[in-house]
Amino acid sequence: MSVENLGYAVLQVTDPMSWAEFAQDVLGFGIGKSYGKADAQYLRMDDAPFRYMIVKGDSDRYLASGYDAGSRAVFDAQMSAYKDAGVDVTMGSDEDAAHRAVKAVAFCQDPSGNNVEVFYGRETGSAFTPLHDIEEFKTGEMGLGHVVLPAPENDATIRFYEDVMGFGCSDDLTLPPFAPDFPDQRVYFMHANNPRHHTLALYNFPNPAGVVHLMAEVGSMDEVGHCMDRVKAAGLHILATLGRHSNDEMISFYFMAPGGIAFEVGYDGKTIEDWDAFTPTKSTEGDIWGHEYNFPEPNA
Repeated sequence: MSVENLGYAVLQVTDPMSWAEFAQDVLGFGIGKSYGKADAQYLRMDDAPFRYMIVKGDSDRYLASGYDAGSRAVFDAQMSAYKDAGVDVTMGSDEDAAHRAVKAVAFCQDPSGNNVEVFYGRETGSAFTPLHDIEEFKTGEMGLGHVVLPAPENDATIRFYEDVMGFGCSDDLTLPPFAPDFPDQRVYFMHANNPRHHTLALYNFPNPAGVVHLMAEVGSMDEVGHCMDRVKAAGLHILATLGRHSNDEMISFYFMAPGGIAFEVGYDGKTIEDWDAFTPTKSTEGDIWGHEYNFPEPNA
């Protein structure tokens, strides 16, 4: 048992409308209809009712990951798994569900404090075409993309997602320390019940934004390039130049979205059609080529 995919992401920002305008102008998302959350903006990538809920708050941060259980049976099984593992779960109210265009939603936290939402019965959205002549985002059964979360309580957080939520390991990447006297960096990549190489990855250090990065996948290399042009025109900081990852083989670049939210836009990510026949990998190199990283100075 595992969830189907990452169905939506929740971001808290001081100015939701401004963030939504950025998402239109740079990413090619659309602004969807409201589902009743006060001062929130609902952003679309595809025919789902929304993929990003941008809520108003007094700081900018990643707030929650919303995972689609796919059915009432899997949702109920996940609630039972939480109970058996002693996880503190809050069932969402009817209003909470309505704000997410779903039949039911439940809330908990992983051992590193990341907010987890699990839902089922998502409302069917109207047809949607991305902006900027993007043919499509690679979503559907694979969800909105992937998220990499901070997980300083690394082993316990991995066990939570694998043993309690049913995710499977795709790759266990170890990188050298980013500074002397620090431990090795570890990024643990996990798949849900869909072909995307990873829906979730866990990084063994904290992050003040509450997220390491989010990823949206487009349908062509040209669309990646056009997005890079829009990022540059908007004056946004590029975190990593164009490159190809070694584990999922994604060609992508990274930039800093408003509010300190890192974003990856990529193309040609690996998919696995039969996870039972897949052997998880252990990597020591993150990239085949490219991805020259340029992190901004703190408070820059």
